[in-house]
Amino acid sequence: MIFLGALLVAAAHAALFFTPIGQRFELQSTDIWFNVRGATTPPPRVVFLALDELSYNDLKVPLNQAWPRRLHATLLERLAEYGAKGVVFDILFADRGADPKGDDAFAAALKKIPVILGAEAMFRSVRAVSGSYMLEEVQLPYPPFEKEARGLALVGLPEDRGIVRRFLTARTEQTREFPTLSEAGALLVGDLNARPGERDLINYYGPSRSIPTYSVYQAMQTEKPLPAHVFKDKVVYVGVAMRTAIGPAQKDVFGTPFYGELISGTEIHATAASNLIEGKWVSRGSFALELFSLSFAALASSAAILALSPLPAFLVMLGLLIGWFAGSYFMFLSGAFIPGIMLFSVVIPLALLVSTLVYYLNARRQTQKIRGAFELYLSPAMAEEMSRSADALKLGGEKLYATALFTDIADFSSISEELPAERVSAMLNAYFTEVMDAVLENEGTLIKFIGDAVFVLWGAPIKINDHAERAAKTALVIHRKVQAFNATGKFPPLLTRIGVNTGPMVVGNLGSAKRFDYTAVGDAVNLASRVEGVNKYIGTNILFTENTRKELGNISGVVFAGAVQVAGKKEAVKLFTLFEPALPSDTVVQWDEVMTRFQAKEWDTVLQQLEVLKIPSGEQGGVLQRLKDFYAAQVRYYQQHPPGSGWRGEVVFQGK
Repeated sequence: MIFLGALLVAAAHAALFFTPIGQRFELQSTDIWFNVRGATTPPPRVVFLALDELSYNDLKVPLNQAWPRRLHATLLERLAEYGAKGVVFDILFADRGADPKGDDAFAAALKKIPVILGAEAMFRSVRAVSGSYMLEEVQLPYPPFEKEARGLALVGLPEDRGIVRRFLTARTEQTREFPTLSEAGALLVGDLNARPGERDLINYYGPSRSIPTYSVYQAMQTEKPLPAHVFKDKVVYVGVAMRTAIGPAQKDVFGTPFYGELISGTEIHATAASNLIEGKWVSRGSFALELFSLSFAALASSAAILALSPLPAFLVMLGLLIGWFAGSYFMFLSGAFIPGIMLFSVVIPLALLVSTLVYYLNARRQTQKIRGAFELYLSPAMAEEMSRSADALKLGGEKLYATALFTDIADFSSISEELPAERVSAMLNAYFTEVMDAVLENEGTLIKFIGDAVFVLWGAPIKINDHAERAAKTALVIHRKVQAFNATGKFPPLLTRIGVNTGPMVVGNLGSAKRFDYTAVGDAVNLASRVEGVNKYIGTNILFTENTRKELGNISGVVFAGAVQVAGKKEAVKLFTLFEPALPSDTVVQWDEVMTRFQAKEWDTVLQQLEVLKIPSGEQGGVLQRLKDFYAAQVRYYQQHPPGSGWRGEVVFQGK
């Protein structure tokens, strides 16, 4: 499932990476790095001369008119005098000018210094009988200018939603032989050892006017000329750079990676030319390489995320994001573009979000599963508490000090033989409902139904201090509920016998890895079951051991029922029973005296005291009468078969 989820994440990222939105988002990571890095010192080989408002004002050129060609001629003459390496015009000289002498002067000036003139690829719609189509044309300079220029170059720039990031290297059939203005300017310095690919990015040196920039009028001044080194052996780019968007300036500004900055197209060409001269730009790999690398990263990263719980997964995601940001920025400073911002800042966090939702849904289902399992044998409040434990349904047990209770229906086999199977089933369901209501009211844990018997535990899985007291109270409640059950007359009357013992036991999910039960095992559990069986011999309904009695404190109604040695045990166990309401105090005193004389082997005295024992009326009297009869029979037996010298008053039972 983890690998399948990772594949889905990788596929989703690849699908987004293919889209224009995905590609644009990746490019925006360079904007972050440019702004983090800030401005740097550009190489000294390129200068930008701006046709700005100051130049228009100083040379008295109307802002809404093209620059007079006689002034261009003067500019070229001045740059030749300065010793400039060459001049690149980001201006179209497409037609004859209004001043023929100005055209002649400009054509003559083109001979004095190497000059690159701009050309522009244009598309126009052509309608024909077969339909309309787009026709590409290249707008060239006025032929006399083209003849004298060193070369022509394309003025266009590749925009990504108003921002220029890439070199223009894509060509059509019409423009295949034309360099860009940046390439042509760099070639004025010398041959290019390497050229950027169409995916490579311009390395901006800073916001607007990071390239050394001067106004055109400054280069044309004679009274206060600029220092000769400003233009000496430099490539000079000339173009419009005005803050007022009128006239030719309207279409010659573009967004930059520096937030909120607009830059003239000419300065972008000049920046790109500097990159080419230095051989340093931001290189970008092929689309296939990026897609393969990022798909592998997406697969590995998402697999790690999906394999972990939310908090570790979040830390891994955070580490991946920080690692990518650090690595990408370091590589950017080294001149390489590393994609992945969409993967590590969008796709992986979304995968983590989905993974976290699935994790909590699974956890909730697991909690409900645990709660549903525990509700089968716990009260709703206890089941809710246990459902919060992640280990609740794991295989294993722990040793606890708890109280076990067993119930059994007297003569159930005889009763069930006289009823149809469906009546037996209905009777047991109704009976168990009453018993379980009593158990859950006192927060007991149902371990299992064993035929007509019930095995219940207190002190596990929720640890409580008063487990013995709760078990004793539950025994009384069960007794009352069975009496009410019998009073309905719907089924034959039932007699429930109950045995209780407190002690150490192993409690937990025991069984195999594929199937297990929540249960308790140990000698203390076995003893509780044996104690329940003693009831039928001595005539009681409820019996509990001395260990349980010690945990009960001053609970009323407790009567010593004698010491017994149950099957499978070498040591005698003191047993107690419960009466509700409690026996009269004088009756309890009489009974305790009987038990004392019995343990002292004073057989005649025991029989005499049993004869005068005050038996109350009702069910209490019935239980006490059966106890009286049992011990009277024991005395008569011992009179005929005296016990040995090691006898301490215990009654030995061979059966269960």
